[in-house]
Amino acid sequence: MLQLSLASPARRAAALLLGLGILAVFAAGIVRWFEAARGWGAEDKPALERALGYAADDARLHHRLGRWEQFSLAEGDLGRAVTHYRRAAALNPYESLYWLDLADALQLAGDAPGAQDALGKALQADPRTPDTLWRIGNFWLRTSTPERAFPYFRQVLATRPLLTPLVIQVCHRTFRDPELLLREVLPPEAPYLLSYLRQLVRAGESDPAGAARVWAALIRLRHPFDPHEALPYLDFLIRMRELQPAIRAWSDLKAAGLLGAAADSPPGELLHNPDLRAPILNGGFDWRVEPAPHVTVTLGPGRRGEQPPAVAIQFSGEENLHYRGFYQYVVVEPNRRYRFRAWLRAQGITTESGLRLEVADGYAPERNVARSPGLVGNTDWVAEEVEFAAGPETRLLRVGLVRLPSHRLTGEIRGRVEAGEFSLTRAGK
Repeated sequence: MLQLSLASPARRAAALLLGLGILAVFAAGIVRWFEAARGWGAEDKPALERALGYAADDARLHHRLGRWEQFSLAEGDLGRAVTHYRRAAALNPYESLYWLDLADALQLAGDAPGAQDALGKALQADPRTPDTLWRIGNFWLRTSTPERAFPYFRQVLATRPLLTPLVIQVCHRTFRDPELLLREVLPPEAPYLLSYLRQLVRAGESDPAGAARVWAALIRLRHPFDPHEALPYLDFLIRMRELQPAIRAWSDLKAAGLLGAAADSPPGELLHNPDLRAPILNGGFDWRVEPAPHVTVTLGPGRRGEQPPAVAIQFSGEENLHYRGFYQYVVVEPNRRYRFRAWLRAQGITTESGLRLEVADGYAPERNVARSPGLVGNTDWVAEEVEFAAGPETRLLRVGLVRLPSHRLTGEIRGRVEAGEFSLTRAGK
């Protein structure tokens, strides 16, 4: 074992100097690391440049300074951004983010070949991560050949389905062609098509033809799905007064068995789920329950016991309400006569204005077609009925229950009304 003797003053001085030198190098390294680390979180250019002065070969600092140069509206310079991005990618070629930002900057600078080369390097560094594939797809959407984005977006959907709404949004905004997206981007599975349908409905587009193509593709799959997922599309068609497509879509749900036993109404019955035996969908051509202050809506035993049930509407007595929160839309023929009826029972209904049957034009609810007298106080089960003729322009009815405001000074309504065994049928010619 080699031993050094430090007996002489010269040797001790040399050892001390060596130790101090090593310590100085170590301390300088700590300072450089500390200053560079401060730069990793810096937002201003002087701090970044100061940090880079201590750590000129730090890829993260070059990348952050490149972003500052690219996105600073006041003092940024795209050329300097490209230089820093290149340096960051050269120092760490395995970080796809550096290549992706370089590709975007080169594309902005008009260097298409350089941008595509950087994009290829990003894919080599990270060929599977959804974030990288998403960036590459968006890159191609901004070029003259946006269809080159399709393979990357398909991979995004395969690896991260939660990004489906974003993929659909950017692709639809670029191409406006549902057939193209159905063929080239979206997997033939119900969740993806339902997501596209929701996007088209949210966009509020005036032409429902694109949504109809997506709906047709969804039905052709013959894959089961929750009918609630289809209600925004049905309601969209109803709002747009596209009643025949709405009827066809509702019939598609029936034919697919997605509406259950409620689809099997008696012959001649125009209401869906008239006896309330099936769960209320709250949309489409089923019953709707709209929340209202000081009103509670539940289902309970009907006139004959537990089945068929009745809807129970409880008023708290705190307001003179105009209530119209339980209803259903029904497509009808203009100028034809109809009969709407139900069984009702009142329990402790105050004021002279109680709950009653109402039929109104679906697109102009203030245009009342017919109302029953209504129930007040306490009554046993009684059949309420209105017979009426649809107007010459009426194609959609809103049928349900209504309580009109009282004209009395103390018109706050309290009590409970139960209603069940609804029916809407034709009444002669």
